[in-house]
Amino acid sequence: MEARYAQVVVDVPARRVDKCYDYIVPEDLHEKIVPGCRVMVPFGQRSVEGFVVGRIDESEVDQVREIIGPVAGAPPIPEDLIDLARWMSETYICLLVDALRVMLPSGTRVESSVVVHVSGSEEEARAARLTATARRVFDYLVECGGAARRDEIGTVLGIGDASRQVAALVRAGLVETEAEWMPPKVRPRTVRAFRLSASAVDPESIADELAARSPAQAGILRALARAAQNGLAPTGPAPIPRADLLRQAGCSSSALDALVRRKLVERADLTVARDPAAGLGIPRQAAFKLAPDQERAVDAVVSRMDSGGGVVLVHGVTSSGKTEVYLKAIEHALSQGKQAILLVPDISLTPQMADRVMGRFGRRVAVLHSALGAGERLDEWERIRRGEADVVVGARSAVFAPVKSLGVIIIDEEHDSSYKQDDSPRYHAREVARFRAERAGATVVLGSATPSIESYRASEAGHYSRVEMPSRIDDRPLPSIVVVDMRAELKSGNRTIFSRSLRGAMQECLAHGRQAILFMNRRGYSTFVLCRDCGYVVKCPNCEVSLTYHAGCSEMVCHYCGHVEQVPTACPSCGGARIRYFGAGTERIEEEARSSFPDARVARMDVDTTRRKGAHRAILEAFGRGNTDILVGTQMIAKGLDFPNVTVVGVVSADTALNLPDFRAAERTFQLISQVAGRSGRGEVPGTVFVQTYNPGHYSISKAACHDYRGFYEAELAERESLGYPPVRALLRILIAGPDESQVVKAAGRAASACAGSKPVLEGQVEIVGPAPAPISRIAGKYRWHVLLLSGSIAALRAAALPGCEGPASGVTIALNTNPESIL
Repeated sequence: MEARYAQVVVDVPARRVDKCYDYIVPEDLHEKIVPGCRVMVPFGQRSVEGFVVGRIDESEVDQVREIIGPVAGAPPIPEDLIDLARWMSETYICLLVDALRVMLPSGTRVESSVVVHVSGSEEEARAARLTATARRVFDYLVECGGAARRDEIGTVLGIGDASRQVAALVRAGLVETEAEWMPPKVRPRTVRAFRLSASAVDPESIADELAARSPAQAGILRALARAAQNGLAPTGPAPIPRADLLRQAGCSSSALDALVRRKLVERADLTVARDPAAGLGIPRQAAFKLAPDQERAVDAVVSRMDSGGGVVLVHGVTSSGKTEVYLKAIEHALSQGKQAILLVPDISLTPQMADRVMGRFGRRVAVLHSALGAGERLDEWERIRRGEADVVVGARSAVFAPVKSLGVIIIDEEHDSSYKQDDSPRYHAREVARFRAERAGATVVLGSATPSIESYRASEAGHYSRVEMPSRIDDRPLPSIVVVDMRAELKSGNRTIFSRSLRGAMQECLAHGRQAILFMNRRGYSTFVLCRDCGYVVKCPNCEVSLTYHAGCSEMVCHYCGHVEQVPTACPSCGGARIRYFGAGTERIEEEARSSFPDARVARMDVDTTRRKGAHRAILEAFGRGNTDILVGTQMIAKGLDFPNVTVVGVVSADTALNLPDFRAAERTFQLISQVAGRSGRGEVPGTVFVQTYNPGHYSISKAACHDYRGFYEAELAERESLGYPPVRALLRILIAGPDESQVVKAAGRAASACAGSKPVLEGQVEIVGPAPAPISRIAGKYRWHVLLLSGSIAALRAAALPGCEGPASGVTIALNTNPESIL
């Protein structure tokens, strides 16, 4: 006998209701209401969407309400991901409903509105004791014919508390409300299709009779008869899409309409998957012969997969062949009847990696990333859920792909900060993968030339297996890295963006028909606009940052909130006319490259040039075909890309990340230099990398220059140990933000005081740092303060932090972030 009750998490984003509620399952819905499905339930005075997370025989609640019904057309959450959502809620201190939501394709949320109906008379309204505002609402409803949506009432009448006014009218018995539910915005795509109806018993004979007077109708019947012979749909003869049917019959729609009226043909629409790989023509690729380092890595991964799972860190230098190791791991998982997930950190990497994987495994591959349309993502997600694809390639959120039998999760460039989600739930894909694989008995493969300090330390402690791949394929040499002291360049009179050595190397490179990459991890033309008379810097009015000048649109833009201004002709502070542009971004690097090398074909790859769908692929394919000589870009071009003809790489400013007030600044600098350097010398000709810096003695730069990851790791870990930052201790950041600075300061003080009174802090398990202004103290008009908690225990951090996030003042938000990638 089925359990009588369902445990439901309602989709109401509030901590006070963040728990399971018991609901009675209607007798006729027992088979449909299963863990993971989405249902409509009564909640208070309204109906809301919810997630079924369990079934129980008995409820401890006295009065239990009944489920209204399942949500039509809404994809369910696979049952095995419900435990993952619970773990995420605990680990990242987020709402359980937020954790459940992130596992579904975007656009599948059910939207609702409250419709208000007049139920009382004009006489009753006059007799009731109504406020003037409530009376306005009632009169508006009468004018609308007796019904209107509640949000529409507030908008039209300019009432901020329409809900309260409607509630007063409900209590007076003058109106009634009901929920109106809209289906998910993103749904499976259907096309109009037709098939033979049951009355068309002998379509060929009917077609022969029609041939003389209506050859078009006869042609349609014969096409449908051929389709019926080729196969049956679940409910009858196989339908043909309307456009295909008319093309096969060579006729117009009037003949088809006539057959439908005669009931010889019936409409039977088809669900058609949107295929992101359609038309790409990706050729099949055979496996490569493995080099010795690759063989050792594959053996280590396969051994772990065959012995119950775990985590393997593949530490391989750039161009050591890690991708082939990934493909062999996927191949092994498939041979065991299991499925694989391969994560890449950046959309720009997805086309190249997806092409490699599709070239090996064909249509068994599904792709999930944000550059796809919402419909494409839904269709790929459903294809995975149905078991039609057993290899998933995608960015961060693909870690939640609904695979049924997980064998391996591979995280390429595992060190990359994009694996950490910025918004709630603020999960890290690496940690989620580890938890999910542990529950499934699967293996996690972490690959990087520059592993995160956390992962490398875990391998040192024996928590992860580690395999080294110290050599490039075919024993090609690592690129030589030349550190250029830009202070010396200035002294010599060179005030251009390019050092003399970089400029000379690029001239020689281009003269031999080779390609170059110029890396600058900052977009725009100039990083700030300054008055040389008084020193005034044009800042964003909403954020505590300078505006970046973009020459392409001749505007100054804030890269945090999107605020746009025209460049002033006179200083807003002193009225002076000496407005100058300082600093450089990718737009200026592109201009300088075109000016310095007029015969070269230059392309730029950053957020501004890749907004259009397919732009990533188009830029990279043009570079791969040799149609571009110099590629300028941000970190989009720093990792994973494989172009054998690139022999020169210029890191235009290595100090960009190093100067940020963040404890991971040195690690990011080392990783970026090492990763972008790895784009050079991947073919027959050795590569050279030029690192331009004003701080050549910093260990992150000097260690990168000699490819010394171990030396960097030891120096950086010593720094972290002296400060107690991750991975030595876990860090939890409480970020307080709001438009009123005084309210934010007070809220930050209250949060710190509440944390200080918690048991873990009083017992010395947790250290508190702050409250203090965040390094970027204002973004999008909101002032920002933070409190940092440090501890060796995640559980202790949670216990200490929760009291600090309760009851913030109106307009103030409090966000918790466990082990953030940045504290800016």
